[in-house]
Amino acid sequence: MGRRFLHCFLTLLLPRSTLQTPRCMLSPESGPPPKRSRGNMVPPRIGTHNGTFHCDEALACALLRLLPEYRDAEIVRTRDPEKLASCDIVVDVGGEYDPQRHRYDHHQRSFTDTMSSLCPGKPWKTKLSSAGLIYLHFGHKLLAQLLGTSEEDSMVDTLYDKAGFRRAMDLVREEFLQRLDFYQHSWLPARALVEEALARRFQVDPSGKIIELAKGGCPWKEHLYHLESGLSPPVAIMFVIFTDQAGQWRVQCVPKEPHSFQNRLPLPEPWRGLRDEALDQVSGIPGCIFVHASGFIGGHHTREGALSMARATLAQHLTPMPSSDPPVQ
Repeated sequence: MGRRFLHCFLTLLLPRSTLQTPRCMLSPESGPPPKRSRGNMVPPRIGTHNGTFHCDEALACALLRLLPEYRDAEIVRTRDPEKLASCDIVVDVGGEYDPQRHRYDHHQRSFTDTMSSLCPGKPWKTKLSSAGLIYLHFGHKLLAQLLGTSEEDSMVDTLYDKAGFRRAMDLVREEFLQRLDFYQHSWLPARALVEEALARRFQVDPSGKIIELAKGGCPWKEHLYHLESGLSPPVAIMFVIFTDQAGQWRVQCVPKEPHSFQNRLPLPEPWRGLRDEALDQVSGIPGCIFVHASGFIGGHHTREGALSMARATLAQHLTPMPSSDPPVQ
């Protein structure tokens, strides 16, 4: 009776054309996890990256665990290729998108897929995250499971397109409280760390364009924009280096402005999307770990290596950038 009521309610609420949206016809690769030789009693393993976590992979893992076949799954947080290879499904790490093998990463240079490209008829053309890939491939099955109906039920198609908005509404209150706690315990204390880093910038590099944060995970950007305007001599900071939770080093580019995806000076284009030995060869810097496909961040095993990545990028870009900011020195 409850399902019949919900269907009638949606019929009244939504136009008929919405209820008849054609279903995304995916090939049958999105089935249960492959059985491993260790026996059926061993729960499946969901692999994702370690270190700082984000909403993307957290939501992807949470969605998978709502499915019966992944309900008791072990979450394996690692970047070790051998450990990831032993997982039944991998999200947001590994550098490959291969639904037949249940690999759902979006960071690789070659990945450009959207809901529209993978599911003709859908209007969304934003490049998919890992959580988006999981929803694309498992969303119908997940909703059918939660609603107690079949995947062919038209109600599943309707809610498939609406579930994201409903989830956002439910999360608003929790998000507000979490944001307040973040500002009090992380954002405000970070200002002192950025001030200290700016005071020591010429000890890090003679250019004064690279700063080193004493603590990784510090929310530095907003403080940097505010504080660098008072620097003497004036200088535009290009890179920030810091350690991650695993003790490895990161070099991150400073965006042109808050919330921008464009950087003042991105890491070199030939480096982007490469990892490990391939990146060592192209950059000429041994010990590299990765450079993101957009060039906004890279990783190295050592402090000197991360610093070398920043310095090499500065050396390749000697001409001043057109900007309304004070002259770069």
